[in-house]
Amino acid sequence: MSLNLSFDPLTNPASLCLSAPILALFAFLGYVAVAFIKDQADARQQQTRTEAALATFRVDRMSQAEFRQFVAGLLQKQGYTVRLPPGHDEAERDSGLELIAVKDRASYVVCAVRYNKPLSPGTIRYANDRRARYACDAAMVITNGAFGADARKLAQETGCALVGRAELAGWVAGEEAQ
Repeated sequence: MSLNLSFDPLTNPASLCLSAPILALFAFLGYVAVAFIKDQADARQQQTRTEAALATFRVDRMSQAEFRQFVAGLLQKQGYTVRLPPGHDEAERDSGLELIAVKDRASYVVCAVRYNKPLSPGTIRYANDRRARYACDAAMVITNGAFGADARKLAQETGCALVGRAELAGWVAGEEAQ
């Protein structure tokens, strides 16, 4: 009696047991590769849209005061009533971060921060301190940049809303705030 060592499924049905899983593995890997490439392309496309939206208004070249005014306008388009906090003197009006925004009976202290590096937890602590100082319901930090991991963690723990570069670009493009 001789053994058939052929891997041809027509002459050796046992070879199907090996070839089917291998074929399925390659099909799965191909699917994963295509999905990864598509996700990368989508991310690049989103990044391009973000940069284009923000470049239109030269957000990265604004002064801090101009950025705060820009954010105030975006909040007003979202249906917020926006004002400066009480007690701000002229110097603070020119360089301050804070705004008070009210929508649906909820008041927010908004810290508009134009910065080109990831924001730290100190910014979140500052926003929460201002929330207490101005007796607002919540705090929100809006930036043309990003948030560091520790800042995101603290914001989640304290309920501080974060609006980063991509979300800001969405607002510029006319998408509604969450």
